[in-house]
Order: sequence, then structure tokens, then C-alpha cells
Amino acid sequence: MSERHDEFFYAFDQGNWFLASQKIVSLTDQSDYGAEILIRLFDGDKFLSNGKFFPGICRDERYPRITQQIVDLICEQLDTDASVFAEHVFLNVSPIDFSNTMTVEKLIELGQKFRQSGRDLVLELSEIFTPDELFACEETVEVFRKAGVIIGLDDYGAGVISASDIAAFPFDLVKSDRSLCAFEDAWDSPLHGELMQVSESKPLVLIAEGIEKVEQATGLAAMGYQYVQGYAFDQPTMLIQRN
Repeated sequence: MSERHDEFFYAFDQGNWFLASQKIVSLTDQSDYGAEILIRLFDGDKFLSNGKFFPGICRDERYPRITQQIVDLICEQLDTDASVFAEHVFLNVSPIDFSNTMTVEKLIELGQKFRQSGRDLVLELSEIFTPDELFACEETVEVFRKAGVIIGLDDYGAGVISASDIAAFPFDLVKSDRSLCAFEDAWDSPLHGELMQVSESKPLVLIAEGIEKVEQATGLAAMGYQYVQGYAFDQPTMLIQRN
């Protein structure tokens, strides 16, 4: 695992990375809701698979500097041309990001810059958060929300965060993992119903992730999902390339 992490940081430190984005669209009319920012690493003319590094890399003590550099690059682009960004800009964060003061400060500043440009920053808390880690960062999350940042849970169903945790935590948005949404035999999972019950008692934006068949839209909408992300609706494309 350490060797994989070293490979990631080596590629990053060599400047072999760029930021891509993938749209999130409405299940009603396929209009754009937002886009997730994705980091892409490469070695020569070959892309390095994110699945090789994530989510484990997010617990490496070196990871906050990755988030910080990503935020700096986004801020530079905002100052140059904000029009490349969607109305809602999704960015993944990890427990170790929330324990790093500089990272938190940079994320708050980024949220403010997006607000000034008429856009919203959505911080997606990764599936590797445990309930203890989740509630330990609740005070920080409230600071983000007061700054106008939207707080979401990424990959619901892939980790250990339950519907009851979602009900108790100040989430604005939930993305359900592709393992629950992309395969129709998983549509009967009680996790969907539990999430929908929570959404009846508190306002939540609900997104189905990893969808590769357009014809699944009707079924997902019937379950209660409002938006969708996946190759069926948009392929990741380059957003910002480093100088």
C-alpha cells in the first residue's frame, strides 16, 4: 500500500496530473445541475487508474497538500475565467483534510470565491469517513455551511455511514454509490428506501452515481433520485491543465 501511495505522490510531484470534470444532470430533463472535479494522473502517454489509489490514499498524512494544490489551481482558474465551471462544483474531501487547518481555510476561501462568481461549491465527504470521524468534524462542517458551502456525502452504500447518520448530520446532498444504482438487481436494496425516508424528513439533493445506461433514468427517478452522474450522460473531460 505504501508503494502505491509513493507512486501517486511521485506522479503528482512531477506535475503529471490535471483536473477533469464530469457533469451531473437532471433525471427529469437532462439539464446540467453541476459537475464533479476529478484528478487525473498520468505516466508518459498512459493514464494511472484512480481505482489503484483511491480511497486509501485519502488517509495518507501527505494528502492535504494534494487538496491544497488542487484548490490553488481552481482559484487561479476562477481568477482567469470562471465560465469553465458549472453552477454547482463538486470536490471530494477526506477526514485528514478536515483535520488540517490550512486545508480548511483554503476550502472556505474557495467556497467564497465560487459564491462571488455566482456558483456553489459542494464538498463531498468521501465514503471512508467513519461515523466517529463524521460527527467529530460537525463543527467544521457548520463553518463551511455558514460560508455558503454545500455539504454532501459521496458513495452512500459503499462505506459505513448509515441513513440514520445522514438524518443526524447536516448533509445537504447525498450521492448513492454505483454499486446501488448502476445495477438493477441492487435497486431492491433497503438502503434506497432508508435514504428516501430520510429525505422525507429533511431536504436532500439525491444523486445516483455511476450510471452507464440512459434507459435506467426512469427507474432511478421513480425511486426518488433527482439527478444522475455517469458515462451514460457525460464522459469526464479536461477542465484545467497545469502550466
